[in-house]
Amino acid sequence: MGKGRAQFLFVGNHPCLDFVNTQMIVKGEPIDTLESFDDLVSWLIQANLMTTSHVNITRAGLSQKEATSLLEQAKNLRATMRDLAERIAARNPISDTSLQIINQFLSQRPCYPQLVRLKGRFEQRFHSVASPAQNILALIAESASNLLCQTDYTLIKKCGNPACILYYYDTTKNHTRNWCSMQLCGNRMKVAAHYWRNRSRRA
Repeated sequence: MGKGRAQFLFVGNHPCLDFVNTQMIVKGEPIDTLESFDDLVSWLIQANLMTTSHVNITRAGLSQKEATSLLEQAKNLRATMRDLAERIAARNPISDTSLQIINQFLSQRPCYPQLVRLKGRFEQRFHSVASPAQNILALIAESASNLLCQTDYTLIKKCGNPACILYYYDTTKNHTRNWCSMQLCGNRMKVAAHYWRNRSRRA
C-alpha cells in the first residue's frame, strides 16, 4: 500500500477491535494495513482518536527513527490487544501480562483537568503533559482499557468465517451477528453453505 493510503476496515464497533482489525486475511494471505507511520496516524484520524491538527504536531516533532520506533511499539501493543480479543471471544481469562503492558502505556499519559468556558457554561477537559508520541500509544491503550471496563464480554466475537481473523462488538438488536460484515464474509459463507447443501442433496 502506498504511503498514507491504507484501506482500513471499521467493522468492529469499538476502537480497540478496529485497531486489532488492522491485520486481516485477504485472499488467504495475511495483510497488515499499518505499513508506515503515516498509515498509523491515518488510522488514528479515521478512528476519531486524534484530530488532523494533533497529528500534524506529532509528526512535526518526530524524526524518522522515532516514527519507525513508534510504529513498532504500536504493533506490539496491537498484538497484546489481539490476545485480549481472542481470550474474551473464547471466554478465556485475560493474562496479567496483557494488563501490565496496557497499564505501562496508560502510565505514559499524565494529565490534569482544566475548566473551559463554553457558551455560558463550563466543561472539564483533561490536558495532557505527555509528549505527542507518548499520547499516540496511550490513546490506543486507552481503547483497550475501555473495552475491558465498559463492554459486555459476551458480545465480543470473532467472525464466524474460520478463515477470517476479524473481531467485532455485536450491537445488533438480538445479538445474532455472525460475521465481520455481510460484504466481506457473510455472503461468501452463505453461498458456500448453499453450495454444499445442494451438493449433499444431489449425492
